[in-house]
Amino acid sequence: MTFSDIKTIFLDVDDTLWWFTQNSKVALEQTFNDYGGDYWPCDYCTFQKVYVKHNDQLWDQYHHGRIGKDVLVAERFRRTLVEVGCDSECGELAAAMNDHYLAVLAQRPTLVPGARHLLEYLDSRGYDINVLSNGFKGVQQQKLVSGGIDHLIHHVVLSDDCGITKPLPGIYHYAQQVCACTPETTLMIGDNPETDILGAKQAGWRTIYYNLRGIEPLPDTADATVTNLEQIEHLL
Repeated sequence: MTFSDIKTIFLDVDDTLWWFTQNSKVALEQTFNDYGGDYWPCDYCTFQKVYVKHNDQLWDQYHHGRIGKDVLVAERFRRTLVEVGCDSECGELAAAMNDHYLAVLAQRPTLVPGARHLLEYLDSRGYDINVLSNGFKGVQQQKLVSGGIDHLIHHVVLSDDCGITKPLPGIYHYAQQVCACTPETTLMIGDNPETDILGAKQAGWRTIYYNLRGIEPLPDTADATVTNLEQIEHLL
């Protein structure tokens, strides 16, 4: 597969450029400790497992347009707190923890290995480099600043901006309008086989799947698959 006609590149943020998995572990544990630590009715390991379960379920619903951002941010900590044994009337605590977690998270600097080098390489080749993310406005921009790569990104296109989430087709059409690009010359790079790769392919874009977790892409969706970001430089 050749990508010689590509002019515009969109990359996902979390776990494609900015290492969400590692940064989130630090931010969640700090939030747990800052809001009680030893006084919780469970240990951190239990709290973390319950939070990840609820957070993943809510994000899946959000990606598919079944819930809004307000439900996601209100419920992920509230449901966690209730399940680990806190009072059911814990909405205010849940909201405070969510705000604290996001603030700590966005300041974390750790990038996916090879991310900075990839962006510098793409910049040197003259590509129009952008990000396309379902993450939250303000938080996603700060992640790029914290990682020291914001100056390499031309446009930050978010579901928050248009009210449509990946993999729904509207967000890809919106991204094309923002960046004045055409499907035939546009490439998506991301780690999620559905929200990044399937959605982009259905929009007529070319796709490179970053297989971070050993999950096979959906059939006929990825034009190329890589297991590290350095491999992308050999394709473009």
